[in-house]
Amino acid sequence: MSDMKDAEKKVWRLISDPPRRGALNMEIDEALLHSLEESARVATVVRFYEWERPTLSLGQHQKVELAADFDFCRTNHIDIVHRPTGGRAVLHDQELTYAVISNDEEIFSSTSVLGTYKQIAQGLCRGLNRLGVEALLADAPTHALEAPQNPVTIKHPCFNSPSRYELMVGQRKLVGSAQKRLQRSFLQHGSLLLDCDIPMLARATRADEQALAQSIATLRSVLGRRADRREVEQALQEGIEEEFSIQFEVRPLVPEELREIFKYKDKISHGVSA
Repeated sequence: MSDMKDAEKKVWRLISDPPRRGALNMEIDEALLHSLEESARVATVVRFYEWERPTLSLGQHQKVELAADFDFCRTNHIDIVHRPTGGRAVLHDQELTYAVISNDEEIFSSTSVLGTYKQIAQGLCRGLNRLGVEALLADAPTHALEAPQNPVTIKHPCFNSPSRYELMVGQRKLVGSAQKRLQRSFLQHGSLLLDCDIPMLARATRADEQALAQSIATLRSVLGRRADRREVEQALQEGIEEEFSIQFEVRPLVPEELREIFKYKDKISHGVSA
């Protein structure tokens, strides 16, 4: 009976990627988005990945001069890239990043950012609960998702405050996410902090170190130990499978897909510095 039920479940592709440079990570996410936008096939892809070196990613509307200390980043070998999504600055360093890309209107029936944001957050939350993390969805202002951003609020780093349905532990933010929608498909990706060099984040974004320390949660601080990537990834995978009643098929990126990225070079230009 269990095998019959599994056979009825939708199959999502799972990509577990090695660490890559920041610009390439963003290009892969956006290339997958455009690929599903142009495909007649209904599909959902979940990608887990890390970063080859510390990288500050900025939302697509952020200005480098407002959101980052360019000289500090250059001196400390921190790359700066723009994401295809909105939101605010994130320092990708000791973390696991996820991306969900889909054109499946049956599962993701909502056409609003918040609707799909909540669905994905619930799956991630189930996974975190499996790790023993008492994560909850934030019920907070939606400035990063719905409201127009102004130069004052947009310069603050992502983990300085939560947006609605982002994942919290107590009053601290553990997962920050952002989304981009095309006509038929969407990309949502986000950062799960395994640990965080708060002084480096504060310097890279010219933010207040004490305020960041009070607003950020990491898996290390919550669990009291360093979490292994495979352990975390497995828990998130199981949480997503349970939430959406799907099963994953592991299919890594192949060289032909990586070459496809060059088709979108005119649309994708994420690198700012090395």
